[in-house]
Amino acid sequence: MAGARLGLVLVIRGTKKLRDRVKGAPAADAEESTTALGDWFANALFWRPQAALLVNSRTLLPVFMELAPAATLLGRVPTAIEAVLRRHGVDETLLTAERKAMSEVRVGPTNDRRVVGVMNEFAFHGEWLWKEGQHDLEALSLRMSSLIIGGLDEGSPDRALAAVTRGTEPLAKVIAFPGERSAPAPSPRAPTTGNMFQLKVTLLDTKPPIWRRVLIDGGGTLDHLHEVIQAAFGWWNTHLHEFEVGRTRYGVPDPDEDWGEPPLDERRTRLDAIAAEGSAFRYTYDFGDGWDHKITVEKVLAADSAPAVPACIGGRRACPPEDCGGTWGYRDLLEILADPAHPEHDQRREWIGRPFDPEAFDPSEFQDNLRNGGLAAFDDEA
Repeated sequence: MAGARLGLVLVIRGTKKLRDRVKGAPAADAEESTTALGDWFANALFWRPQAALLVNSRTLLPVFMELAPAATLLGRVPTAIEAVLRRHGVDETLLTAERKAMSEVRVGPTNDRRVVGVMNEFAFHGEWLWKEGQHDLEALSLRMSSLIIGGLDEGSPDRALAAVTRGTEPLAKVIAFPGERSAPAPSPRAPTTGNMFQLKVTLLDTKPPIWRRVLIDGGGTLDHLHEVIQAAFGWWNTHLHEFEVGRTRYGVPDPDEDWGEPPLDERRTRLDAIAAEGSAFRYTYDFGDGWDHKITVEKVLAADSAPAVPACIGGRRACPPEDCGGTWGYRDLLEILADPAHPEHDQRREWIGRPFDPEAFDPSEFQDNLRNGGLAAFDDEA
C-alpha cells in the first residue's frame, strides 16, 4: 500500500474480460485512486484491431486506446489518459500533477454498475463510428465525450471535465453518485394545468408483460415523463432515450450531432400537446439493448378529482437488469438463473450482484427512484 500512502496510485476498475487479459498489481479491497479524477473503468473491445475503453468514474470521460499488447496495457494507460486530457485543453500544471499521481497503476473489479452501463453505451456508439471509418482513437475519444449522458449534471463528459479542471464547480459535485441523495425528491403536487393523465406503460416483447400505471400532470413536458417512466420501472437513466409519436421523434437534440435528423426538443413539448385520452405512442430507452415501451393514455382526469402527482399506482413484474441484452437477453438470463446446473449460473448471479425476483414489483419504490434519478449502487462484476 505504499503507493496509496504516497498518493501515487491509479486504480483501473476492469471488467472480467479485460482483467483476464492484462497483467498488473491487484488493487486492495476498497482501494481508491488518489488522482484528482479518481478511478477509471475499463473494458476490452473486440474490434479489428482490438481496443480498450476507459471511462472516468467522476466525469464519465471516455478514452479509447489500443488493447494490444494486452500485457503492457496498464503501463500505457497513463499516457493515453494524459494525451486525451491534453486534447481537451486541460492545463499543463494539472496534467503534470495527474501524471505524477498515476506513477503506479493497479487493477481491480468494477464496482459501479452505472459507470459500466455508460461504458457499454460508449462501446456501442464507438463501434458504429469505428465501422464507419473513424479509426483515430484519440479523435474517437473526443467525439464520444460530447455524448449527452443521463444523470450527468453537466450533460456531457467533456463539460463535466471542464467543470472539474476549470473550477466552475466543486469536484465532488460534478456528478451525483449512485445511491446518493444529493437533492430532495420533488414533492407530489396537484396538476397545474387542470388535467391529469393516467398512463399505462408496457415494456414490449415481454411475456408475461412488464408494465406500470402512472399518474402525471398533462401539462408537464416529455422530459418529465421520461423521468417518471425511469422511476416507475426502476431503470437507471444511464442511456439515451427517445419518444416517437406517429413519425415524429422527441428527445434531447445535440447541436454537435450529425447522425441524421435530430429529434424535436422534449424539454419544450408538453404531454397534452401530443397525446389525448385513448392515444398511444412509444418510448425507447437504451438504443443498444432497445427497451421499447408502449405508452397508452387510459384516462384524462380533472385536477380536482386527482391525487397528488406524479405517482405510480400499479404495475406487474420486475424491471429487467440494465445491459442484459434487451428482451431476448433477458429471457436468456432468466433461463440461466432458473437452472443452477447451467455453466453460467454462478457468473450471472454474481453479475446481477443482488437477489433478483422477476415477479417482484413494489410501487413504494417509486418516490425513492424519482429522488435518486433512477440510479442505484450495486457491487458489479461485468
